[in-house]
Amino acid sequence: MSTILTIISMMVIGAIIGGFTNFIAIKMLFHPYHEKRLFGYKLPFTPGLIPKRRNELSEKVGEMVTKHLLTPEVFKEKLVNPSTQHVLEDTIKVQFDTLKKKKYTIQHFVDRIDYPVEEKINNTLNTTIQQKVDKYYETHKNEQLQSLIPVEIFEQLSQQVNRVTPEILTKIDEYLSSEKGEQDIHSMVEEFFEQKGKMVGMIQMFMTTEEIVDRVKKELKNVIKQEKIENMIDLQVQKQYEKWMSKPLEDVLTSERKDKAKLLIAEELTHSINVNRYLNTPLYELVPNLFVYMEGEGTERFIEYMIRKVGDNIILILERMKLAELIKGQIDRFELSYLEKLVIEISNKELKLITLLGFVLGGIIGLLQGIIAIFV
Repeated sequence: MSTILTIISMMVIGAIIGGFTNFIAIKMLFHPYHEKRLFGYKLPFTPGLIPKRRNELSEKVGEMVTKHLLTPEVFKEKLVNPSTQHVLEDTIKVQFDTLKKKKYTIQHFVDRIDYPVEEKINNTLNTTIQQKVDKYYETHKNEQLQSLIPVEIFEQLSQQVNRVTPEILTKIDEYLSSEKGEQDIHSMVEEFFEQKGKMVGMIQMFMTTEEIVDRVKKELKNVIKQEKIENMIDLQVQKQYEKWMSKPLEDVLTSERKDKAKLLIAEELTHSINVNRYLNTPLYELVPNLFVYMEGEGTERFIEYMIRKVGDNIILILERMKLAELIKGQIDRFELSYLEKLVIEISNKELKLITLLGFVLGGIIGLLQGIIAIFV
């Protein structure tokens, strides 16, 4: 009877030792989280295995995931999968449909980031236009005005200059026929007689002032109708026109005038562009052809193009993403208690079996020791 009790007691003790040893070993995978010291000396087996090897473990996990799980081939295979293409196409079409139905504008998206886009664009336009004017002026200020005017515009100007002389003569004729012209001639005639004295004033004995004024008007009208007068005026107009066209730009437009002009040009062009109108126009009205295209075959072509480009550059993309480092960083940010909980949740059944195996093996070893002790 004592022999049996000895064997049983040794089996129980062996089982307890085996099970407890495995339990402690499992706990030591995580505990303690930090090293412990006694009298200034580091205690062995502290910290636990996983806390101690955490950096190496996270690095190996990152390498394993990128080299064996999330490989470029896996990403490329997933991208070219028809189901993925259909999901992307549906998503894009839904987004474009939403943009159209809700009449989204560029300003809607600008308001979300609270950024003064209109002010920035207007300032940029204004500054750019002024810089362009300054640059153009500095580059061409010594060139003749004629060489700076496009050929088509220069030809139109020449045609307009040819119309100046007839226009001048017409205006003179209208002036002479007007009430104002008659009054001015009347005043000049009276002033003439007053200045010349009695000798000339004797003419008034034979003609009234009105008759003289009427005679002067007729003579002046006859003069402006003469071809010689027209040619003379035309010659002077052409000379002045050619003189202006041959002047360098800086003579016609001085630096001070240029500075004033560039401000007016920049302000006028900025106002004409009207950035606010574009920002507040619904996108489907701003680019209607794009919406028609994307609602049709455009989405499919766009997805095919993007998938092809991403697939061709997937290796480079993954390298730049540094996926292994990203995974390592995420693991390193986990609390040790969370990692422990995660591991236990995943392998709780297996860990319990390991502990149970410790009890069984300890019990078997205790049994064998008891048997050996009896016979020895």
